[in-house]
Amino acid sequence: MRPLTNHIPNIIDDIMRDVWVNEDLEAIDTYFHPDARFYGRIRNTALTRSEFRDWVAQFQSMASITGFERVLTVAEDEENFAHVIRADLTSHMNGATGKLMGMFFDKLCDGKVIQSYANADLLTYFETTGFLPDNATLIMLGGTPLS
Repeated sequence: MRPLTNHIPNIIDDIMRDVWVNEDLEAIDTYFHPDARFYGRIRNTALTRSEFRDWVAQFQSMASITGFERVLTVAEDEENFAHVIRADLTSHMNGATGKLMGMFFDKLCDGKVIQSYANADLLTYFETTGFLPDNATLIMLGGTPLS
């Protein structure tokens, strides 16, 4: 791994601030390549940039990210990097708040993200928004079905 160049942390922070905290869906075109593919948001599916925008809108219809911290960023080279984000989440459904963790592997092309692989704690998202019980993780670890 190489030392980080300035553009990698900047693009991560810009995406988090503009797309997620400020909920600017048009900013997706600013930071993501027209041919971008998004993996890991929906099982066994690579989303296009347009589909990703729809996915983000659905996410934001139920909860808002009100702040974030880039916990870790590592770069393989000028185009490939990974990062861990901790985000503050507030539910529109019930006002509950929580912390959402995500790990991302991204590739740049022409200064924009062209590939993004995500592994986010969506269980916490659904617990915070009220679609799963608060202790869903413990229930599932105990082998108890949620139905």
